[in-house]
Amino acid sequence: MSPGKAVKRRSAKGNHLAALADLLNASREDPARLFEHGLALLVDRLNVDRALLTRITGLGYEVFWWAVAEGASMNGIFEAPEKGYCPWVMTHPDRPLTIRDASLEPRWRKSPGYLELGIRAYSGVALKEGDNVVGTLCVQCHAPRTFDRGETELIRAMGHLMARTLESESMKQELRGALDALELSGAIVEDSALQSARSGLPNRRYLDIWLRASLFMARRRKEPIALALWSQPLVTGTRGRLAAAASHLRGEDLLIELSADQYLLIMPHTSEEGAEVLLTRLRGIVGEHPTGATLWFPGDDDMTLKSALTRVGKAFTEANREGTSLIWSHRRG
Repeated sequence: MSPGKAVKRRSAKGNHLAALADLLNASREDPARLFEHGLALLVDRLNVDRALLTRITGLGYEVFWWAVAEGASMNGIFEAPEKGYCPWVMTHPDRPLTIRDASLEPRWRKSPGYLELGIRAYSGVALKEGDNVVGTLCVQCHAPRTFDRGETELIRAMGHLMARTLESESMKQELRGALDALELSGAIVEDSALQSARSGLPNRRYLDIWLRASLFMARRRKEPIALALWSQPLVTGTRGRLAAAASHLRGEDLLIELSADQYLLIMPHTSEEGAEVLLTRLRGIVGEHPTGATLWFPGDDDMTLKSALTRVGKAFTEANREGTSLIWSHRRG
């Protein structure tokens, strides 16, 4: 199951912590499995509409991983997770938050979580890396719900496991980032033509090196890489706007000048919904331009960007022809 796929809910009976132990044993070598199946386990056993991880990035609150029940959706959650109750949880990281019915509780009945997103029942905990609060784990329900002690302990325990996993992955990413930086620095010494003199952004040659450093993790995670392509003339102010956009990207994202006046944004482990949220925010910096997008799943049958670039190029052409802000091109077969 990929993030966002509906979870068939069964009755929430049995030993919750035993189920958690089984999950931990099955996911020791694969952090993605813990996120994917752990959130699905919460939806299943707690009989809630959704379970999700949120985190803070340079762009604010973002949904990092999620699972939803059959018949439920993530409508409104991707666009504005901060309208839920996670900001309160992050402000009070030592106090898990449990809401039985927001419509009846004075503190929450006028909150956007209830009024705009319709979340009536909620239970969430903060995720910490050392002393830093980096996100939340929560479950949400559109109907009133009481969470018993066993259920809140399950959420707390799952949050602890996921926080430790995120911390471990952050350390690994920092190490990989340092190694990648050394490789890129060495390449720059040997070849200074990795940056566009026109836009100041990395160019296609930089992308080739970046891909060699990133493909292994993309294949291991079995997660999509989102691509977005647009064009804008390099007039006064464009270079500064592109630099500002690049500075607001997440750590693994990459914005390059693919060709003259044409720019490619690469977003690892990002779904279609997540890419649209990021693109909406970046339009506030670079402006509105017809954009083509696609998802690339690196694998044994597609280890180069060739087919993905063809798809995103066709979507870009169609967006320009129709004057549409964003058109997606999907894989066939």
